[in-house]
Amino acid sequence: MPAALEARGLSKAFHGFTAVDGVDLVIEEGETHAIIGPNGAGKTTLFNLLSGFLTPTAGQVFLFGEDITRIAPHKIVRRGLSRSFQISSVFDTLSVQDNLLVALQSRTPHHWRFWENLKVLLKFQPQAREILEVVHELALAHRPASSLSHGEKRNLEIGISLTQAPRVLLLDEPTSGMGTDDVQRMVALGKKVAEGRTLVLVEHNMGVVAQLADRITVLQRGRILAQGTYDEVRKNPHVIEAYLGEEVG
Repeated sequence: MPAALEARGLSKAFHGFTAVDGVDLVIEEGETHAIIGPNGAGKTTLFNLLSGFLTPTAGQVFLFGEDITRIAPHKIVRRGLSRSFQISSVFDTLSVQDNLLVALQSRTPHHWRFWENLKVLLKFQPQAREILEVVHELALAHRPASSLSHGEKRNLEIGISLTQAPRVLLLDEPTSGMGTDDVQRMVALGKKVAEGRTLVLVEHNMGVVAQLADRITVLQRGRILAQGTYDEVRKNPHVIEAYLGEEVG
């Protein structure tokens, strides 16, 4: 069986600076895989390469054995890979539920028919409410997205990603800027959305990584420094050195 997501010799250079340098990465179906590393290690660039938002200078990306290296991001989504971003991106003037209805409609031939009756959107309401239950926002369904807290908005973004029925879900810094309570809610949500799918996350909070990740890849200066379980990685002397001499965790 092919891996859920695989990178082979993946590199990306920007005007002579190599942000990702020859990365080989295999993420098996059903695992939760964390990508960590010091600031500037190339984590987000790698995410953008895996999801089609950047074209590599060299190398290939495979999704369940299919080469998706030069496929547009929206077509990659159709093939089963969805992602979130570091910066919140929702329709603030729409309600929480309407954000999901618009996203659900995007998977159908109606996505470009802006003149159609509202009833077209309402037929997606049962699916939207199911997703809102998953991301713990059913009670907020009719609130404008602009009124959400940072943590609630991150949950909504994950809900929007789930509307595309992804087999592989990429989360970029899902707990960034969160307080302790919101972080723990995100951990619980991460475990829930990982059920039945492959989850890949870039995450700076090693407590979150310890609770969620089956395996970890550590990047430094665009290259893989170490891979393994949380316990293996946190004891690796090269990883300790990369984190300024401090043990990870």
